[in-house]
Amino acid sequence: MHLLPFAAGVFTLLILPGPTNAILAMASQGLTVGRAIVLLATVLSAYLAIIFPTSGLAGSFLRDYPLVSQGVKLVSATWVLYLALRLWGVGSSHIEAVCLRQLAVTTLLNPKALIIGLTMVPPAQDITPAASIAALTSAVLAASAIWLSVGRVILGGEKRIPLLARRCGSLTLVAFSAMLTFSAVSG
Repeated sequence: MHLLPFAAGVFTLLILPGPTNAILAMASQGLTVGRAIVLLATVLSAYLAIIFPTSGLAGSFLRDYPLVSQGVKLVSATWVLYLALRLWGVGSSHIEAVCLRQLAVTTLLNPKALIIGLTMVPPAQDITPAASIAALTSAVLAASAIWLSVGRVILGGEKRIPLLARRCGSLTLVAFSAMLTFSAVSG
């Protein structure tokens, strides 16, 4: 696999709706340039922390121990469901803005990172590690910036997430949680 197909494949996967993208869209509430940079850096750091160790070390382990892989999916599903409930307002009369911790944990648990690490990162003999990191960084930042923009368009300049946007975001996260759970228990 060459650099451009790798970057295009990663971008194509990351631009699809998912838990990290839903959180990014919700995090665009009251977005400033400084906050956008911090959000993008958080997503990039979390993806890098999972993708390259997975591609180099954990791939064979996860293939040899599918129960561990299923466990990761169930933990991810539980976390996403927790975020959905928080966004809906369950257990709280006050809805807070999305915090960096939520975005980081969601991205660290995002199955897209495992997919990229296990199936998409080209071997070092095909592409240098620096080129792989540069391509991955470009794809992550582009997809994440698009989702921040989508959230900004939906939420506008609101300081609080409108009720309809919160409920739609919450239902989206519930759907992702259900898909992850189904994926874990079905094989």
